Amino acid sequence: MEQYVKYLRKSRFDRDYAELSIEETLKRHEAILDKMANDRGYCIAKTYYEVVSGESIASRPEIQKMLEEVSAGLYAGVLVVDVERLARGNGADQAYISQVFQFSGTKIITPMKVYDPSDEYDEEYFEFGLFMSRREYKTINRRLIRGRDSSASEGKYLGSIAPYGYERSKLKQEKGYTLAVHPAEGPVVQTIFALYLDHKGTKSIANYLNDRDIPTRHGGLWTYSTISQIVANPIYMGKIRRGWSRQIKSMENGAVKRRIKRSRDMNSYSLYDGLHPALVSEEDFRRAQDIRTGKRPEAKVRDEFTLQNPFAGILYCSVCGKRIGRTTSSAKRNTPPRLRCVNGRNCHNQSAYFEVVEKEIISALRSWLKGYRVKLDTAGYADDIQEARRKLQKLEQEQKKLSTQMDNACDLVEQGVYTLEVFRERRTKLTLAMEDIQEKKARLEALLTRLEASRSADANLIPQTEELLASYDEMTNEERNALLKEIVNSIQYYKGDDGRIVIDLYPRLPELR
Repeated sequence: MEQYVKYLRKSRFDRDYAELSIEETLKRHEAILDKMANDRGYCIAKTYYEVVSGESIASRPEIQKMLEEVSAGLYAGVLVVDVERLARGNGADQAYISQVFQFSGTKIITPMKVYDPSDEYDEEYFEFGLFMSRREYKTINRRLIRGRDSSASEGKYLGSIAPYGYERSKLKQEKGYTLAVHPAEGPVVQTIFALYLDHKGTKSIANYLNDRDIPTRHGGLWTYSTISQIVANPIYMGKIRRGWSRQIKSMENGAVKRRIKRSRDMNSYSLYDGLHPALVSEEDFRRAQDIRTGKRPEAKVRDEFTLQNPFAGILYCSVCGKRIGRTTSSAKRNTPPRLRCVNGRNCHNQSAYFEVVEKEIISALRSWLKGYRVKLDTAGYADDIQEARRKLQKLEQEQKKLSTQMDNACDLVEQGVYTLEVFRERRTKLTLAMEDIQEKKARLEALLTRLEASRSADANLIPQTEELLASYDEMTNEERNALLKEIVNSIQYYKGDDGRIVIDLYPRLPELR
């Protein structure tokens, strides 16, 4: 019995469902495909829901799974509302999708047309459709950018969330939004600028607001970075900025990676007069920028950076989860370095001398290594591996049984034994059961892989720990840090009022769940 699969994905250019959520749009699209499947008698084995947004295949996990199964020839066809759902990415993605369907002989089925990859004309028509969808994507994208640039030049606010101090306000008798001063937040912004112009630092201003129980918009504590963002935003002098935040794309391991680059210099992006009222004058705002960029003398830069903290990037506070940092020692004051939580003002975890904590960590590593050796000698992972394989074999048997039941259900509806209503109910139950088994299999297979790999991992983990403990005193901080990161995921630090230091290690062991 031939089986088919549904693939559902919302495009951000869906004009008909622009106001609907992703879930609502996919639900409407699924209703279209279900009606088509019932009318044509297709037996649907699986449905893929793509809820992430991404131009390339590499950023869309569901289509990757589907294409892998299509390539294996598991399905007679894939149902989509239109071919654009499969690929609007670059030419390489489109060529790959075209080849997968062509080599596997899988049909692409839409409400308007069925594309048969074995037919030369259908193949050309399908490839042309992908090309045109990509062209339409770029055209619409350019049009959107031009529209946003035009709206910014008219002084309209483009964001979906108003910055602190404002609330979004719909423009009357025209499209777009502007900003209105928030009655509670607006005065706080003016206070921040007043303190900053009085040469108070961002951390000092954050402490000032926290000490007076003035919450952020979401009820949290103020931080110096939040204050810095407010002071640097020209929205508060009545301007709209455009082009200050850019998306930089790069290729990493075949996937398109995106990162946001924000400009700190107002001369590098466009500023437009906004329709909203200013909270500070332009003169005061520019004075604040002069303070922000030039209030400190240029720091002396070392010719060569030397890592001072061997626990950098792995030592964290067990109270608040923030990073534990190392203070610099002072020869003039004769003060040795300490380790403390970077959230010290709001966290009650006590600081301690660096050397004391260092000795406690080394001692904890020795104790862990001794216990871990005992565990491996007495138990190991043989029993866990055997149990995982047994469960996996049982799931595979259940999966075959459900697949046979699905085939029987399709045969019975063709013979007229099942009505369409009974068939749909039966198919839904079987599909859910198959998906549940597939998820359990995936978890078990991942666990089995980790358990089997752990044998070789143990062969490295123990010698690495032994090397660190034996040569710690002779190593540089860079060497210590590199080796520690291969041994542990993180180290948790706590020191209470009684002065006792507690160290918890989280070694790089396989997850057993």
